[in-house]
This record gives sequence, structure tokens and C-alpha cells, in this order.
Amino acid sequence: MAPYRRIAADLRARIESGELRPGEQVPTVRELCATFEVGRNTALRALKLLQADGLVRVEQGWGTFVTDPSERGTEPS
Repeated sequence: MAPYRRIAADLRARIESGELRPGEQVPTVRELCATFEVGRNTALRALKLLQADGLVRVEQGWGTFVTDPSERGTEPS
């Protein structure tokens, strides 16, 4: 499994289990890089994959946050 997919799968599991709840900030790119020992582009690609699936949203200047289930599926894939 590609590293970015492994990161995305880990975060997806944490979101679906409720460990990361709607409105909570997901780990930063820097934290993901350190935890998974990957480069910045790999961590960003993982977050973009989750964003495309509607699981997270980016708030410029603030971070990446878990979306509310009612918000999911409203953005084009």
C-alpha cells in the first residue's frame, strides 16, 4: 500500500471509530510526517484524499478538520 494511502486509511479509521470527531482538527502535516516518517508531499496527498472523500475540510490558516456526517458527500469527487 502506498504510504499516502496508509496514512489516509489510518485517519479514516480514526474518524469512523469516533476517535476523531466532527469539528476536531486532524494531525497537522508536520505531525503526520513525523508519525509516519514520510515527506510533506506524501502527508498532503493523504489529506487531499480524505478531503476528496468529504471526511475532512481545510480551513485556510487554521488547519484541517473532520467534517460533520451531514456535510459529507456535498463536494464533488
